[in-house]
Amino acid sequence: MDADEPHRAEAIPQSERVTVNLTGKAVQSLQRLQELTGYNKTDCINRALIIANEVENMSREPGAVYWRETPDSELMLVRFV
Repeated sequence: MDADEPHRAEAIPQSERVTVNLTGKAVQSLQRLQELTGYNKTDCINRALIIANEVENMSREPGAVYWRETPDSELMLVRFV
């Protein structure tokens, strides 16, 4: 690669099949997401992982994630454990 070439984005890996054991709370959340969105389990899990990755990236120092319950309410710092 020539130093003058623009930096290329990393290639997106092909799909991968995995088996996971969900907790009871995760099962309830997955069912609720399916009801709310109309997506199947695979799509809900894929979206959740993508969003979780973005949230982790945003919450790394010096960044932070904030939530506001209503447009008029105070901002609250969100911590993920």
